[in-house]
Amino acid sequence: MMPLACLLVATAWLSSPSVAFAQSSATDNESRTTVPAPRLLPSGTLAYLRIDDVNDIREDWGESSLGKMLNDPKMRPFVSDIYQILTDLFEKPGKEMGLTLDELRSLPQGQVAIALLEGPPPEEKTDEEKADEEEDDDAIARRLRNKRRQQNSFALAIMIDAGPNNKEMETLVERLMGLAEKNRMIIQNEQIGSIELTRLVRQRGDGDVIEWFEQDGFYVIGLGRTIAQSIAKKMNDEQRDTSQSSGRSRRTVKTTSADSETLAQNADFIAVMSRSIGAEAEIPQITFFVNPYGIAKRIIARSGSAFFIAPIVQDLGIEKIRGIGGSLFRGGEIVESIGHMHVLIDPPRDGFFGVLRPEDIEVSPPVWVPADAASFTCVGWDIETAFENVGKIVNRFAGEGSFEKNTEKPAKERFDLSLKEEVLPLMTGRVVTIQRYQLPANWNSMARAIAIEVKDAKEADKLLDRVKAKVPPQRMKPEVLRGKTAYFSEQRQFDQPGIRVPENSVMLLGNWLLFCDSREVLQQVLRAEAGEIDRLADDEDYVLLTSELGAKLEGETPFLFQFNRDAETYRILYEMANSDETAQSVENRGGDNPMARRVAELMRRDDWPKWEELEKYFSVSGIFGYDEPGSIHIGSMNLRPIE
Repeated sequence: MMPLACLLVATAWLSSPSVAFAQSSATDNESRTTVPAPRLLPSGTLAYLRIDDVNDIREDWGESSLGKMLNDPKMRPFVSDIYQILTDLFEKPGKEMGLTLDELRSLPQGQVAIALLEGPPPEEKTDEEKADEEEDDDAIARRLRNKRRQQNSFALAIMIDAGPNNKEMETLVERLMGLAEKNRMIIQNEQIGSIELTRLVRQRGDGDVIEWFEQDGFYVIGLGRTIAQSIAKKMNDEQRDTSQSSGRSRRTVKTTSADSETLAQNADFIAVMSRSIGAEAEIPQITFFVNPYGIAKRIIARSGSAFFIAPIVQDLGIEKIRGIGGSLFRGGEIVESIGHMHVLIDPPRDGFFGVLRPEDIEVSPPVWVPADAASFTCVGWDIETAFENVGKIVNRFAGEGSFEKNTEKPAKERFDLSLKEEVLPLMTGRVVTIQRYQLPANWNSMARAIAIEVKDAKEADKLLDRVKAKVPPQRMKPEVLRGKTAYFSEQRQFDQPGIRVPENSVMLLGNWLLFCDSREVLQQVLRAEAGEIDRLADDEDYVLLTSELGAKLEGETPFLFQFNRDAETYRILYEMANSDETAQSVENRGGDNPMARRVAELMRRDDWPKWEELEKYFSVSGIFGYDEPGSIHIGSMNLRPIE
């Protein structure tokens, strides 16, 4: 229920009447230009998420596949009911803030950004404060622990463009300031150029410091001392640079110190975002950036076990991750949305990254993949090298020989096989997965088949016979299907009604070792292989998607390709949402909660439209990935349905 409820909430949030207010306000803001968040955040920003313009997303929502489905006349009553439940839930906190849910939703009118930052260094204590400090062992240990945590603290920056003369935002700020006074916080004001900064400090001086300011409807909130202050100074610098730019000599070069550098000047951020934006013609609607090692390093330094954990992290090579970032773009007439994610990695790839061994492969679906597959995934991997490097990591931390003891030895004892000498060398590195929806709708409704390509089918058949000779008969019962032998395992039984019972099987199909958890999927695979039903490779949706994705690959050969029929994914969520079993589960977990009862009643209504009336709003999507010496790039694309 929860995923669909979130979708319903999102639709109610984005497409209810107050959006008209948002859009009309947007027209008043056309002459305003807010400074992009990366030019205001410090170079050492640890994580960052930015929406370029909330109003653009609101406007695009109605034209999205999900937006169209949930705006269908037959779905609107359910969306309205969900929104009414949310409105009732918000009533109590809304009264404290002086805002309704509609008014709260209308606050952002442009750029919205949130960033995780390095906390400011602790303030130096005065001589008097140092003299008053206790000097016993416990007090010294406590003081050192607190100092270590302060030196490696985190801070938060939030930026919201609410537009000029936004009465709702002004009301919210007034209420929050009133709460600060009620809690006896000290309110300090500081003038920074044209910006008036407000700082909230606890009376005793301990605890977090909150800073905020507003300029022309652009609000900045800093959780941490000097956070909003530093952003205000950068905003002043931007304004000064803009006003002076017309009078500058062409020979004038702006210089910046390391302390004043912004995220937009960070070399890793530039490298990641330049690949995440690529050759797209538009500005991305959403961008993000994360420095995983920077975050991990501060968390480790805050703990008392840094001396033990830090070498492990270093051995794993986590510091080689220089940044992870991505973007999301709107599409056009054929493409609904385009996404990019770029992982910047320092070579050589050793330690943990020795396991990341993608290989360029042929990603076209084999002839046995049926056209009605809900998803198709093809991955290329250097399995032998990855396996060897996993062994090095395990042996480094668990002791020499530990990996072999838990992999090679059990395989030899149980099946009389050598993974390193017989099994892994037989694999080409190409792995295919397909999924297909099966009733009833539940968490395991997606039945799947996983296939591993082998270099020599005859040798693979011999290995399969050796395994069969070693396992109990009920684990590999032979059965001939369409002239080919499959081995089925005895079925497990589930006590919970409505759960699909897996029918696990293994077979050699040509040069593919095929593992299935559904007899139905296996039958479809064999029918496609025999040419009795349509194959995915010839499907018009697949052909259209691959042609569109081909342009984004820019000549690169992928190691990853995935094709998805989005309607099948949403179908599971939809049919689970209006099932009595899910409603009962919500009711049981909610106990006496009246909101849970209302949600359960909504799910039990008998006027839900049939899924067949709604699947027309969805098309297909795809994911691709390619490897480079210093990075891994992942892209995604959603197509609009052909009308």
